Amino acid sequence: MKSLGIWLKGARIYTLPIGLVPVVMAFAVALRMIRFSCFGESYVHSWRCALQCLLCAVVAVCMQISVNYANDYCDGLNGLDDNRSLRAVSGSNNSKPLCDVSWRLANAGIKPKAVLKAVIISAIIACIFGFIIVVRTGIWWFILLGIACVAAAWFYAGGKHPYGYKGWGEVSAFVFFGPVPFIGTLCAVTYGIGVQANSIFINNPLRILTCVLMSCIPGAYSACLMMVNNLRDIASDEKHGKITAMVRLGEHNGRRLCATMSTIAMLLLLAYSALIIVLPSAVPSIWRFGSEEVLFSFSMIMCNARWHLFVAVFQWIILVALVIKAYKFIKCVIRGDYKNAFPLCVAQAMFAATAVLLSAII
Repeated sequence: MKSLGIWLKGARIYTLPIGLVPVVMAFAVALRMIRFSCFGESYVHSWRCALQCLLCAVVAVCMQISVNYANDYCDGLNGLDDNRSLRAVSGSNNSKPLCDVSWRLANAGIKPKAVLKAVIISAIIACIFGFIIVVRTGIWWFILLGIACVAAAWFYAGGKHPYGYKGWGEVSAFVFFGPVPFIGTLCAVTYGIGVQANSIFINNPLRILTCVLMSCIPGAYSACLMMVNNLRDIASDEKHGKITAMVRLGEHNGRRLCATMSTIAMLLLLAYSALIIVLPSAVPSIWRFGSEEVLFSFSMIMCNARWHLFVAVFQWIILVALVIKAYKFIKCVIRGDYKNAFPLCVAQAMFAATAVLLSAII
């Protein structure tokens, strides 16, 4: 490796918050699960919860880095990145921001074999930490899920018939950076904090629906980021035979779909934030422990009224900022300003994760 900065740019680290958002959101739900349930030794279990989420975060980050390197490798071999402007790696250009969307590893003279090695190494690290999660939780079917994730990462742009070139990239981004990591993290935390598998069962359709809809929030932002990327490259992709969903829909309809997805994610988050105030006992988790009911009492909220009020106000300030970012993002997408749409999409996801994390306290 010539320098860490080159590989960080090649990993497209500006996209990494997208992968962490579902893990952070699941962590917040798990904290509410501990807080609102009849569960002893909450301090110990909270630390176990944090450890499990840290392991899940490492898996998410390494898998996303692997995906980004794989995309750089495969698109480079197929000539799909030739239209990007080459940038020198010396002199003043070293100060280029890490979110420079025109960057690719070939700009620094990195050979394809080195990029492929980076794909493999980052995927192996993700698998190692994933196996640790399996051992700690005893959820052995996670191995199959991990295999599916690795396969999805590679065959997005790799193989003889990459599905990302057939219009399924946005769907994959939604599923594997939304419901899969969110529900997976929630399950990993639930079993990893010491609860026996036979003492946990799904007990409330409203909680199930809440968690499924929440998992769609990070999925929507991931899909939006993919859409912005594909809208930017729509002419080049069509020329080289990469038929993305944006190519199929056309740029005008693609812009509208991207704006709609961002709006839906924002509305779901606002609905969740209102629900924790109106029906707090229905939100904590889809799980219940043994035969004990999830508890909620007015005194639990009012015992530290000033603190809860401060956090609630701060959360809604974050939500207002999210709405503003969503509005700016939609404007950028509609007028085709994809360069500025990238950071706005990531910012929305980060604000969403922060708002949900604060909900663990409210």
